[in-house]
Amino acid sequence: MKVIRASALLLVLGAAACGATTAPATLVSPTRAPDVTSAASANPPTDAPPVLPTAAPTGMPVSGDGQPLAARVNGAQITLAEFEQALARRQLELNAADPNALRRDVLNQLIEQAVIEQGAAAQQISVSDDEVQVELQSNIELAGSPDAWTQWLATNQYSAEQFTRTLHDTLITNRVRDNLTADLNGDVRQVHARHILLRTQQEATDALTRLTNGEDFAALAGVLSNDETTRGSGGDLGWFTQEELLVPELAQAAFALQPGQIGGPVGTELGYHVIQTLELADRPVDPERRVFIAQARFENWLRPLLDNATIERYI
Repeated sequence: MKVIRASALLLVLGAAACGATTAPATLVSPTRAPDVTSAASANPPTDAPPVLPTAAPTGMPVSGDGQPLAARVNGAQITLAEFEQALARRQLELNAADPNALRRDVLNQLIEQAVIEQGAAAQQISVSDDEVQVELQSNIELAGSPDAWTQWLATNQYSAEQFTRTLHDTLITNRVRDNLTADLNGDVRQVHARHILLRTQQEATDALTRLTNGEDFAALAGVLSNDETTRGSGGDLGWFTQEELLVPELAQAAFALQPGQIGGPVGTELGYHVIQTLELADRPVDPERRVFIAQARFENWLRPLLDNATIERYI
């Protein structure tokens, strides 16, 4: 029996090979498909070791009705029971080499989901009960019968209420993502640039001097650049949006320059860059690149919310 499993945890990501053909692997985000839509899957194995309940330490904070808490996120409570249920489901899906790392990962995902919910509410993004019920009915129909659906819930350690909550979380996450990427179906501002990557600031300054004195950019990149993925093409980074480079400082520099201008040195974790903007234009985004941009925008939205959140972990 196959049913749709909707994951509420956007940041459990599957990595795949880079699909962009116009940018180097060292600088451009790899393809990462966010696990935010319902995906058909067979029943997971049922022989995974059971999760032992976590004994509540003496003095652990409790909710208003006396339930031990695993964490608080800006005052919102994550109960120990919720954590244990999420952990049990993850253990059905994989056998972790490091159980403690898995526990940390599950708690972090629950915290991130709480922050997503709070960020969505702040932007007045919501999902109605009717929308959740439509999605729930689709899952039940795919299971084949009410009895089969009940069996699937039991096998995957969901109560009906828990799964409905998971659907709600997933739809909220999807709606945030859609809101952040609404413009990707049209033309998006992009830059075509090339760069030379050097080890030190002095080497980059020397390269700038040589370019100012008339040396050819592509030829110099072919000789000097430490970026092996673009050196053979004269440092060409291709067309990219501001979110697609792994080094945001370089993207910012490229978008700040006018076509034909050369800038730098731009210091990044990779070294020091000399960069030239070749073209700026509003262009459509290839479908395979939308996945990169959508995930980058989502992470850029979520990161400051997490950084500024008051997070208390109790386990």
